Order: sequence, then structure tokens, then C-alpha cells
Amino acid sequence: MKLKKYLYAAIMPFRRWYWNIFKPKTFGVKILIMHSQNQNEILLVRPTYGNQTLWNIPGGGYNPKKETALVAALRETKEEIGVDVSGAKQVGEYQTSGEGKHDTVTLFAGKAITADLVLNSEIAEVVWQDYKIALNRSDVARVARRTIEVTFSNKYS
Repeated sequence: MKLKKYLYAAIMPFRRWYWNIFKPKTFGVKILIMHSQNQNEILLVRPTYGNQTLWNIPGGGYNPKKETALVAALRETKEEIGVDVSGAKQVGEYQTSGEGKHDTVTLFAGKAITADLVLNSEIAEVVWQDYKIALNRSDVARVARRTIEVTFSNKYS
């Protein structure tokens, strides 16, 4: 786990250099996971890489030539925290060039089928939290906060 973290930290400056010069088009997903027994509780994750002080929602990159955004969101969730998700629906999409690349990120929301969490090396910690509390926390990433707002304003069911 530590080796992967150090390798990621060592490679990241080169990735950012590449992104800033070549500005590649990339694709990502994020998924808001609601507790199966209490839909007001959502799962927040704290990564072992990047900004480790912010809580976020599971997600990652994907290649749209190889899988759909939904398949990628479900795969990332299973890989990162070992949870299967049901009823996942797209709740939004945004584009960013914050890291130098042109990234299109598709947002999903769904319900956890299982409550048993198995964290991989990318996730330091997880917490189930009432979505209203999460919205008021200053340490929740902007994309997570926006996904929560969109999901609960649309009365996800």
C-alpha cells in the first residue's frame, strides 16, 4: 500500500507536466452511495493520494471506448470499497481543466447493496454520514457537495 502511494506521488508531477503541455481529453466518474437502510446516509471516502484532507465520493477514470460511464462507476466502487450498488442513475456531468487536462466527469447516485466495506490502497478511511451534515462540513470536496445537492434536490428514489 505504501509503495503504491509513493509511486503515485513520484509520478504525479510528470503526469501534470504532460497534461499541461498536451491537454489530453480524459473521462471520469463519481458516484454518491446511499446506505441501503437509510437513504439520508451517504458514504464519504478519504483518499490516500491527492488532497488527503478532503472527504469525497468514490470515482476514477475510464476509457469510453472500453466501458460506459455507469459500468466504470460501478467498477470503481467495487474496486475502491468493495461495495455493489443498485439503482445507480446519472445525476449530472461537468467538465474541468483544473489539472491541465480536459476532463469530462459523469456523476451518479445509487444505493449500497451490501454494508460490508473492503478498502483498497487508494482509500484511507470511509464514513457513513447524514447528507445534511455532509453538506455543512468544510472538509467535503466541492464535487461531492454538488453531487449531494443535485441528488437530494431531485429526491432520488
